[in-house]
Amino acid sequence: MRFEKYLYDLRRVISVVAVCIIGISGIASTGKAQDDPLIVNMGQAPATLDPAWGCGIVEVGFVQNFYTRLTQYGTRPGPDGTTEIEVKNIEPYLATSWEISEDGLTYTYKLRDDVTFASGRPVTSEDVKYSWERVLTMNGCGAYVILDGFYDPPLIESLETPDPYTLVVKLSRPDPNLLQLHAQPWSSVVDREIVEANGGIQANSLNEWMSNNVTGPGPFILEVYEPNTKAILVANPDFPIQPASKKIEINFINSDPTLLLQARSGEADVTLGMTKASVTSLADNDEVRIIANDHAISEQIGLPNTKTPWDNLKVREAVSYAVPYEEIRDSIAFGYGTLFGGPFMPTLGEFTPGLIDIPTYDMEKARALMAESGVQTPIDVALNIPEGNTIEEQIATVVQATWRELGINVTINKLSATDYIDSLEGHTAQTYIRLDGPGVPEAGYFLGYDMTCGLQYNLTEVCLEEAERLLGEARATIVPEKRQALYDEIATIWSAATPKIHVYSDKHTTVLNKRVTSYHFNYEIDFRQWAKE
Repeated sequence: MRFEKYLYDLRRVISVVAVCIIGISGIASTGKAQDDPLIVNMGQAPATLDPAWGCGIVEVGFVQNFYTRLTQYGTRPGPDGTTEIEVKNIEPYLATSWEISEDGLTYTYKLRDDVTFASGRPVTSEDVKYSWERVLTMNGCGAYVILDGFYDPPLIESLETPDPYTLVVKLSRPDPNLLQLHAQPWSSVVDREIVEANGGIQANSLNEWMSNNVTGPGPFILEVYEPNTKAILVANPDFPIQPASKKIEINFINSDPTLLLQARSGEADVTLGMTKASVTSLADNDEVRIIANDHAISEQIGLPNTKTPWDNLKVREAVSYAVPYEEIRDSIAFGYGTLFGGPFMPTLGEFTPGLIDIPTYDMEKARALMAESGVQTPIDVALNIPEGNTIEEQIATVVQATWRELGINVTINKLSATDYIDSLEGHTAQTYIRLDGPGVPEAGYFLGYDMTCGLQYNLTEVCLEEAERLLGEARATIVPEKRQALYDEIATIWSAATPKIHVYSDKHTTVLNKRVTSYHFNYEIDFRQWAKE
């Protein structure tokens, strides 16, 4: 599903997507495990602990620490001695290896034989099969992810378990994204015996017990959990590769001043969720490090293409030149953003640097395009933003001023969280600003809902039939070079249509106390390699 579909405080959301990834297949810990707990302050708490039901990145990221999956993302060097996710590389996790048939329809996984549940029962291919079938039966956000959005026919045709440590996945269509899907928290393996003893599986419904409990197996055990307040994680002694920290105490704090105060005082080792303004105020503090990572989220101005005046291409082009991108990034996002051109963010593996020009601020060109549009001005436009989001309110105020010079009078509507989301998904918003990105960091997954004609989640209502045809071809193409060529062609078509405006790709910021010796950035919260001296 959409990365931010159910998370209304968007500024908080982007500040809680830092994670770590380590290789269970043999990557050594860089930090020394300590009895002294690692203190982590987070700006938002998970809404559920069920990996099958969670929709937001906070939920599934937090809960994945108590489970294992078949695959995981690779790593690469990050800022200031840290590491970060490498989406192009998929590595073994519960699976030791895999084979893909020549037609791309059959994946055969070989599993580790040394991962056990708390009862001592080994994790087998039957457990993986049960876990995925549970996700599909519940039919929540997890089902969309593990099917990669392909429901008709379902992407997964069958799951076979020829022996306890072999899983055969047969697909209805080739999907080069499958290995990445199996690294996602939604694909986590649960203990079927515990689930069945506590409510089992209900079609199209959540499991209340699983909402506040975990089953394992994973690198951590949830020792204490007080919803919306705190959690204590301890290393699972039976997990094959021990995490870098023996104990992690997490405080869920929704007060930006409190997060800032405790980061500055040294009470917190890791702080996630501070506003960019608060982060910037710590720039000269020698007791902390600010780690900024690009990730697959961008501030976007939606121009629903079926609505006036956005049904006119020249008008869409005109306003795209009437956005002071650099000023917004530097003055509003405090420099924590990257400018880019095209339909998807630079962190996605399908992005080709230099293919699409980075947008520029050019009011002279904007006025010329408005004149070419033939549209009579002045035009009245309603711009929806979420109430309380200072970043998007500031962006809205800037474009209100610059678009006025084109004869476009913008009224800014600050809506409650519920009304804002309803206006987007109900397709009643004439214009909107939204921080958004894919739950699975892959261009095909993103465009699969963001650029599909007539789909509810296609908030800009863009319909580019040739680009959509190419997208279907790209998502089924196994050969990487051919697949990339298709995405480049899609990007070119999309950019020529200017269906919406990517203002900047956001940089995730994490504040580390100088005690922290190991930190890895990813898209879902994963504490395995976070450590302090």
